[in-house]
Amino acid sequence: MAAIEPGKIRNVAVVGHRGTGKTSLVEALLFQTGEVNRLGSIEAGTTVSDSDEDEQKRQLSISLSLTHTSWQGRKLNLVDCPGDPSFQGEARCALRVVEGALVVVSGVMGFEVGTARVKKLAEDLGLARVLVVNMLDRERADFFRTLGQIQEQFSSKCVAVHIPIGAEHELEGIVDVLHMCAYMSPGGEKESDPVAIPDSMAELAQEYREKLLDEVVQIDEALMERYLEGEEPDEHDVGAALKLGVTRGEIFPVGCSVATKNLGTHAL
Repeated sequence: MAAIEPGKIRNVAVVGHRGTGKTSLVEALLFQTGEVNRLGSIEAGTTVSDSDEDEQKRQLSISLSLTHTSWQGRKLNLVDCPGDPSFQGEARCALRVVEGALVVVSGVMGFEVGTARVKKLAEDLGLARVLVVNMLDRERADFFRTLGQIQEQFSSKCVAVHIPIGAEHELEGIVDVLHMCAYMSPGGEKESDPVAIPDSMAELAQEYREKLLDEVVQIDEALMERYLEGEEPDEHDVGAALKLGVTRGEIFPVGCSVATKNLGTHAL
């Protein structure tokens, strides 16, 4: 394998409360990026991360596992961490050797004690943090309720970069409000190219795009000046400011996913 420039390597710990779908999300990321050719499942014991026989039997992660893939010219080292309190030492170890944390939150249970624990650990270590609300196709799942909890208990600087199309069993896809496009549910296959935002979602998508811009422009003074003057910010400028804000710990993007169906993986 050819050597990779250190600046093109991203080390990310996937953390969160027990049962939020961290291992399934790592599996979906590996599948979408072409690192594996089929989407494994916890129930079948076929995920890359949970390779241990005890993990497959219990259907939960016991120890951290390192996986890797490539995406858009970057190598991603993904450290899947157990969420069970009995194995929280594994997450502590992982968070000390990464630059960023992907915090997975259940769309059903919302902000739980394990989420609060990893939030403090990542905060103390000065890590960049991105959140994703998973399991949005489950009964009683509610992205907007969970987003409100995250903003109240994680940080007021948490801002949605995706919103769901539909809810619970009628979830059809997600809207990426950063790039103003939509991804429809692939049903466990690879996600296809983005499509136009459904007319029924246009108004809500615009509302959440404005909320995103209101936060992102505060990262870059020049961008803020143009925005306040009524100029529509360039997508690349917004992306660059968002990246800078995440790196500095000044803003925390919140995405959507249904990992078991590989929905939201491309946008994430």
